[in-house]
Amino acid sequence: MTTQHEPPPAGAGFMNAFRWVLFAGLLLLAVAGITAYVLSLGAKGGVEATSKSARYRCPMHPSYTSDRPGECPICSMTLEPIPQESADPNAALGGAPASEGNVPGLAAVQISPERIQLIGVRTARVARRAIGSRLDLVGFVAPDERSLRRVRIRVSGWVRKLNVNQTGEWVRAGQPLLTIYSPELYQSEQEYLIERGGLTDGSKGDHEVGAVQAGRERLRLLGVPDEEIARLDREGTASTEIVLPAPVTGTVLERNVTEGDYVGADTPLLTIADLSRVWVLVDLYEMDYGQVRLDDRAEFRVDAIPERSFEGRVEFIYPTVSSDTRTLKLRLSLSNPNGALRPGMFGRAIVHAGTRPVLVVPAEAVVNAGEHNYAFLARAGGRFEPRMIDVGRGDGDWVPVLRGLAEGDTVVASASFLIDSESRLRAAITGMGRTAGAAAGGHEHGGTP
Repeated sequence: MTTQHEPPPAGAGFMNAFRWVLFAGLLLLAVAGITAYVLSLGAKGGVEATSKSARYRCPMHPSYTSDRPGECPICSMTLEPIPQESADPNAALGGAPASEGNVPGLAAVQISPERIQLIGVRTARVARRAIGSRLDLVGFVAPDERSLRRVRIRVSGWVRKLNVNQTGEWVRAGQPLLTIYSPELYQSEQEYLIERGGLTDGSKGDHEVGAVQAGRERLRLLGVPDEEIARLDREGTASTEIVLPAPVTGTVLERNVTEGDYVGADTPLLTIADLSRVWVLVDLYEMDYGQVRLDDRAEFRVDAIPERSFEGRVEFIYPTVSSDTRTLKLRLSLSNPNGALRPGMFGRAIVHAGTRPVLVVPAEAVVNAGEHNYAFLARAGGRFEPRMIDVGRGDGDWVPVLRGLAEGDTVVASASFLIDSESRLRAAITGMGRTAGAAAGGHEHGGTP
């Protein structure tokens, strides 16, 4: 009996080949997983190795270090030698411990001497220096209150003649300003003449000298000029008019009467000021109050006279602060012999605040990040460490350091933006390496894949 073999079903060969391919793929995946696991253990062992044995590191994954040259098992990049200054945390300048800095988002960087020279890095030492801050403020011109004179009369009457035609007119001391008709004054002069026995009819009264002196003083208290009293003694006739002279040489700032007005002792007639010296009242912000002292030098400029600067000193600091503007007033006293400065003029005041020795750095060394300021501390071997600092108001070239640096520290004075970019990149790379290391540690300890 002959045995017949049935042919294999259709597709059996394809299924056998597919099984072998699937088996080979699973085998490759298993080998890759085992290799990755071994490499992660090796990377962790490299991280945990002591700094004495670690001589090389990956530029992209600083968490991986090795004691021999080669390639990074994570990214296959060539390992770079670890500078001795980076491996030794006590290699900082002056024996101070090196660190990554205290500025969020930045890290210490190591730059070769060739590259430092290429990008033009300059350094400067933190030292004490006497500087003064410059305050750009605004102010306006006002008359010197010490030169103001108000013309008044102490009796009632009518303005018969006014010699001042307009406000702003310049007058000389002793120049007649106005003539006032006053019956009250006429009566007082008559009483004085009676007391001294000098009436127009030639009669002589037997009065004591003391009464005459009292009458003369009464006229002075009423505002009668000495010239009018001398005329009374000389002519012996009372007058119904009195002429008021200018008490000082200056400019008429106010004219409150016209011819024919009735005036009394409470009526301000004219206001005269000597404008050969004027005040400038400057608005100072409350936060800058502590920087200004008496006798600080100041300059004042107005748009009307752009080619000229008026020099002066801080003469007075007013004791009150405006609740509306949160400012207080400074007073400058300026010489104004030709009257170029007019009351009411608005201008710019530059106050050079008093100098005092403080810790300073060049203004270029300070990097302003908005919420905070920082500088790069220069360490030995081309290492630069970001350091948070607090600064005060400088004079344009130098900035006082209030906190964060010590006298004798060395900071980067130029090309800070290049080092800042390098520091940010290094911090980002370091952060990526730590994230990868944390993930590998989680897998090793049974963490969630």
